[in-house]
Amino acid sequence: MKTKGWIVAGVLAAATVVSIKGGCLGGNAAPDERIASRFTDMCKIARKNVYTPERGVRALGTYLDKHASDMLGDWGETIATIERISDDRKHDQRAFLARQRITKPVNDCMETWNKFSEAVSEDPAASALVERFGTRLSRTFEIIFSGANIDFLHLPQRLQRML
Repeated sequence: MKTKGWIVAGVLAAATVVSIKGGCLGGNAAPDERIASRFTDMCKIARKNVYTPERGVRALGTYLDKHASDMLGDWGETIATIERISDDRKHDQRAFLARQRITKPVNDCMETWNKFSEAVSEDPAASALVERFGTRLSRTFEIIFSGANIDFLHLPQRLQRML
């Protein structure tokens, strides 16, 4: 192997080790950073599918199917991490940091979410998928929590207002 080949192999090996140890793949990232990363991933899916909204809705559904449990766990871990801090000033600082980290990708993606949401609302097949999912999930929440109504078409905007 030539010197250039050894260098490339060495760089790839080092990158693999760093990734496995969590450096690049977020294994050591704070839970709120992982949530933010998921929102960034979802934004990329929406951006890629502004002109193919049905495919985008399906891709978001697949993404959420694979990652919803991790996301919910990261929300719980974020809250637990903050609540473990006994000093009120440090507690509040950490909570504000979490809010900043989580809202940044949502805010950065708002234009994309608006375009994607508009495309979905104008596409009958995509709208039907979102409506069916929203209806079923609302029914699940209603059964489990005795009433809740979720509008997934406007979820990013609602998250932004909540946070």
